[in-house]
Amino acid sequence: MTTFEQLTIDQLDEAAQFIASLNMNKKFHIGYCGTDKEDILSDLHEDFIENEHVNVFVSRHDNAITGLIGFDVYDGIAEVWGPFSREQQMENQLQLWHFATEGLTQIKEFLFFINVENIFQQQFMETIHAQKSSDELYLTLPKDAFQQLEAIQSDLYSDTDFAQFEAIHAHAFPNAYYSAKTIAEKLHNSQHQLIVLKEQQLVKGYAYFEMNDTLHSTHLEFIAIAPEYRGQGLGKQLLKEALTLIFKNEAITQVTLTVNNMNTEANSLYYKTGFQKQDSLLSYVLNV
Repeated sequence: MTTFEQLTIDQLDEAAQFIASLNMNKKFHIGYCGTDKEDILSDLHEDFIENEHVNVFVSRHDNAITGLIGFDVYDGIAEVWGPFSREQQMENQLQLWHFATEGLTQIKEFLFFINVENIFQQQFMETIHAQKSSDELYLTLPKDAFQQLEAIQSDLYSDTDFAQFEAIHAHAFPNAYYSAKTIAEKLHNSQHQLIVLKEQQLVKGYAYFEMNDTLHSTHLEFIAIAPEYRGQGLGKQLLKEALTLIFKNEAITQVTLTVNNMNTEANSLYYKTGFQKQDSLLSYVLNV
């Protein structure tokens, strides 16, 4: 008999192990989650607990987890970790989905990030009428493939930069999973860093990245140049400065990022800088 439950904080270790084991296989792979159990567990504790309630839901058979859905909630949006289904049975997953989302009345938009080889979850997206929004590439850059710069012109973000940063972010990423406000709020954690490229107090561009010393990795979440300063080589400069700052942390051995597969200009820059393709992913949106 299949049962459904919302996990408690002390059950997150079990959830992290389940996610890590499935996410190493591309036919189960979800782009948000990673494959290292301890890194997954850290993220679950940081982003999936609200007022002692854990936004992670599972199905079980004979007391073992068979399916899992987690929600990283912010600004009425939920990044969906999963769905994961070891048995890949559509009816059981639909039941888990309805069980998990029943109480999430504040969520207006669900975001999914699914490996192109994860055919079952693509079929589930069709079943719940989620819309494919983009094709993405997941790229990686090892430390030894990048030549660090000797001088850095970028500055750490300060609160006085917010209005200009927000304008650039909104223009470059109008439908981003993180708003400028959300990014600024995340900076209380020292592993979340935002740098700006400025000249005489004018912000020309920014880069936001999240470092994980335990996993020895950093994900470059967003990088953008203001429209009026594009075409001047500043994107290349800012990318190399961000990578230099990241790799100055001796614990970091690789940088990862996702980019739209159709963004040929950005992709060319990333490949020339040394990034290599690791996965192809599909983004889906479900508005409720």
